[in-house]
Amino acid sequence: MIGSITGDRALFSFGRKTMAVAAVGAAVSGISGLIAGEEVNVEGESRDMLMTHRNLNFLVALAAGSMAFWRGRHERPNAAYLAAGVAVTGVLAYTAYLGGKIISEFGAGVAPAKGIYRPDAPALGAAPATEFAKEAATDLVHGVEHMVEEVSKGQIVPAPIGRPRKRRSSSARSASRANKIDPATRPTPGQPSAAD
Repeated sequence: MIGSITGDRALFSFGRKTMAVAAVGAAVSGISGLIAGEEVNVEGESRDMLMTHRNLNFLVALAAGSMAFWRGRHERPNAAYLAAGVAVTGVLAYTAYLGGKIISEFGAGVAPAKGIYRPDAPALGAAPATEFAKEAATDLVHGVEHMVEEVSKGQIVPAPIGRPRKRRSSSARSASRANKIDPATRPTPGQPSAAD
């Protein structure tokens, strides 16, 4: 945007290169998010938030890739490109907010809050790299399967956007965490969940 305002050719070049880096970063982030999403224990409202977070981030990654592709073929960004960048940044900010809320309010991924689906999952560095890679690949496949399954059911943005939610009391949050699903009964892709 600064390059467009100043007309500085060096900034145009810098913007083109950084957009490519942003697209690669969005893809890597999306892949790691799909993997991590399979290792958290979420149900109900927190599951809806996680699906919304994941699906919107997938759209952000697609948009970043499309913008990088377009930008690689044009020296100067146009108004539509800049507007798309602002919109994508807004969606990304909202998904970051949701991600933080899923952790801080629902304890997703936090062991003391029973927010970890599989506490024995291999961790990078603690397990042999091949074991970690195998488990990550399995989680990635399941993450993609879950996303496709849920989106095909119309669950694209199940957590409301812009509508304030009634804040739950700390005792309600604690009760919710105490009732997390047992990993042994968690449905695999293609199997109906308790909510179905």
